Amino acid sequence: MQQLNSETIRQALSSQSDIIQVQMALPATPLKTEQFIHELAQAGGFRASNIDWGADRCQAILTKQDISAVLCIEWLCEAIWIEPTGTTDLVQIWHAFGLR
Repeated sequence: MQQLNSETIRQALSSQSDIIQVQMALPATPLKTEQFIHELAQAGGFRASNIDWGADRCQAILTKQDISAVLCIEWLCEAIWIEPTGTTDLVQIWHAFGLR
């Protein structure tokens, strides 16, 4: 997995119709996955919590003040994305990562 920093993470984000896709290699181990989650959260000033594991997926809640999202990592479909939750919209998440 490549070295993560705020700029690398910002460059890997792309806005889709209802999600923000994270175009990065999937973490190879549970430890690397948890490190990835916290580094991605930190890049946007988020706090990661409620990390939930399934057979081929991992999800974490990202929160920052009134912004709430779910980070989804799925190995079967080889994808990483962020979905807004509650009253949060994609633009708020996008701006939290310093993107315009």
